[in-house]
Amino acid sequence: MRTWIVGCWVVGAVLAGCQTVYQPKSIQYDDLRVTTDRAAKPAVDSFLRPYRDSMSRLMDAVIATSLTDLDKKQPEGTLGNLLADAMRVQASQKMGVQVDAAFVNFGGVRLTMVPAGPITRGKVYEIMPFDNVIGVQTLTGVQFQAFLDYVAARGGWPSSGVKFLIKGKQAIQVEIGGKPLDPKATYQVANSDYVIQGGDNCQVLKDLPVKTTGYLLRDAILDYVQGKNLQLNLENRIQYAQ
Repeated sequence: MRTWIVGCWVVGAVLAGCQTVYQPKSIQYDDLRVTTDRAAKPAVDSFLRPYRDSMSRLMDAVIATSLTDLDKKQPEGTLGNLLADAMRVQASQKMGVQVDAAFVNFGGVRLTMVPAGPITRGKVYEIMPFDNVIGVQTLTGVQFQAFLDYVAARGGWPSSGVKFLIKGKQAIQVEIGGKPLDPKATYQVANSDYVIQGGDNCQVLKDLPVKTTGYLLRDAILDYVQGKNLQLNLENRIQYAQ
């Protein structure tokens, strides 16, 4: 199908200092014709085929194998554990800091289950289709507790490096690296830029300094699982209090 659009821009001029800046005010189409040209389709297909085939080979490449089904669940799931571990480990390596804990917002994980077997690069893109960048922030124990309460109020998020119980929408009996959370200590905590900037109604991190290298969470997952045979089990990272 070929489309011809012949139009003109109607613009307005705005003075900015000594420069004249033109901004579009409206669009007026003088002529619009849509026609079907079946003869052009084979030529278009031939032109696109090398790019399409190259992309298919890239996305269909097996990068890891899971020995168990991976599930997205709350307050804890094996798929979420894998993603959060990938964020914490890879962020530590890329940013040169020891990341104490990492979190992946539950809604950002776009598949509910990955069956046991080969995992392709394309499958990772399905799990994490967004170009979210990893950021690391230094939180005091008090600030970290406030963030954990936020996570608890949402039923628990994929997490790594931390264990706690959810009671009354609050995080209790918190442990970081196997030690009780210390209100006077500081912790290096990784999240996506989406969460840090206030996504999913998270307000507790917005005004805090953040370190980032532009490293995508999806790339961290790809790097972390590359060549591995994965066997994930629940570890009681987050549980509901009895």
